[in-house]
Amino acid sequence: MAQRPTTAAHDAAERLRRQILQGELKPGASLPGERELSERLGVSRLTLRAALTELQAQGLIEKVHGAGNRVLDFRESGGIELIAYLARQAIDGGVVPLPLLGELLELRRMVAIELLGLVCQRATSEELRALREHRASMQALVDDGHAFMEADLQFARLLVRAGHNLMLELLSNTVRRMVSEHPGFEAAFTVNARATLMVYDRLLELLESRDPTKVRELASRFFEPLDRRTLDRLAEASAIAASARPESERTAGGAQSVGAEREGAAKRTRKATASAAPTGARETASRETASRETKAKKKSAADPADPVETSAADPADSVETSAADPADSAKKSRVRE
Repeated sequence: MAQRPTTAAHDAAERLRRQILQGELKPGASLPGERELSERLGVSRLTLRAALTELQAQGLIEKVHGAGNRVLDFRESGGIELIAYLARQAIDGGVVPLPLLGELLELRRMVAIELLGLVCQRATSEELRALREHRASMQALVDDGHAFMEADLQFARLLVRAGHNLMLELLSNTVRRMVSEHPGFEAAFTVNARATLMVYDRLLELLESRDPTKVRELASRFFEPLDRRTLDRLAEASAIAASARPESERTAGGAQSVGAEREGAAKRTRKATASAAPTGARETASRETASRETKAKKKSAADPADPVETSAADPADSVETSAADPADSAKKSRVRE
């Protein structure tokens, strides 16, 4: 994973950024003068100026002529790149930032639904074929967290390009760079990888139908249960990671370096994500699947000409009960019987 190189200026900016995002430095507050602040941070004044320039570019502070630097309200002046820093603060504490990831998934869902309609209308046959080929290559990566995340980001890039909208491409580039440069987001991509691929398969079928209204309608029904299931698993992983955090880290405060703290937290999160057993989610999925199968049979008998509606209601559930755990396949068979 490509990560931003560590420099004294960036480290100093990181310490101030944390204080601003955590509310220790309130909007409207003035930062100390350069001499005092450089002494507090243990850096030269030249290094401090570079750090302040970084924070100014991110909309966290502004330089006031004759009055130094003033803290801004990041909700009014910050950009999308701050999402990564907010998430990292939680990850550094040994937990998965579920509320933030939930909002990020919600944003993705809103953009993806409209984007898929555009792709349905505008994509060339070659672009759809490239999406198919890339999706096929992702199958072998479901057990490799970092590789799957990178492949998933590339799938999103191909999809955005097929929509032929420059603004969406630029937004996608920002999100891609944010995710690639910061540890911790990997879990959100890999915790439900098999279900994600099944959703992609169904969406590709719909894109090839060239019916944008149908694509938008069913995309919403695909993504909502998928995202809900992803957050459920991340919640379990978060609990495991928090319980695995050494007591020395929970009580040491700032004793260890930011880099060491971050690396330890990232390792715990990856391990917890891999070991989180989705038992509750599978039991819920099994019950929901049984209910849907009964409804699908009734609808199929009444209107066999509409296979899309009866099969596409929630592909994430079927993969949860088959690919995630073979034992659930037997449970599903008994339901059919």
